[in-house]
Amino acid sequence: MSGARQLRIKQPQSISQMVVERLREAIVDGHFGLGENISEDKLAEAFGVSRTPVRDALSQLQNSGLVVVRPKRGSFVFSPTLADVETLCEYRLMLEMQALRLSLKRNHAQLVSTIQSAVAAMTDALEAGDQFAYARADAAFHRAFFESCGNRLIEDAYTVAEGQLGAIRSSLSVAYGRPGDQSYAEHRQMADLIVAKDADALAAIMDEHVWRTLRVARDALPKEEGGGSR
Repeated sequence: MSGARQLRIKQPQSISQMVVERLREAIVDGHFGLGENISEDKLAEAFGVSRTPVRDALSQLQNSGLVVVRPKRGSFVFSPTLADVETLCEYRLMLEMQALRLSLKRNHAQLVSTIQSAVAAMTDALEAGDQFAYARADAAFHRAFFESCGNRLIEDAYTVAEGQLGAIRSSLSVAYGRPGDQSYAEHRQMADLIVAKDADALAAIMDEHVWRTLRVARDALPKEEGGGSR
């Protein structure tokens, strides 16, 4: 019967799932701004579908934290405060450093190959002034830590916040018009240290790199009393 299992036909994606993936991609890439209203009617027209799969997609994205559905007001892209960004930075730094240390030990060659491809994509995006492509390459760089770490639970834990982190990254890139040279330089430096397996130096750069997100966000996101301390 083992041969019969190989004949199983892969089920096609449902319309709702395709809408979920396209809408998630649009939010994470920054085509919808943080806090922006999402019209069910306009989405249904744009996707060429009825409102039902759009409504289902918005419900799923609400569960993943990318969308907020407000009764009698509509659906909106999530709008983080500085305190929210600080919480995400703490979560991200903890997971990324652990995943990175495991990747250096377990799958160094795979990690190096993936991050070098990501840096090449960042270089192309920077030269083209394409902040959306830069943000996607930036996300791929950091996702490589989890793809190579060999721990499914750590990788799953990252997916909890990956969408929100990507949307914030894209939003800040759009707000400043082009990717930052400092961000690019830090990724190049991290790539060199990954090749050298210098975990301690990587930890220092990662700390600065991640917390700079919060400092940049102070100029772009709503301020909240009693917020972040960094």
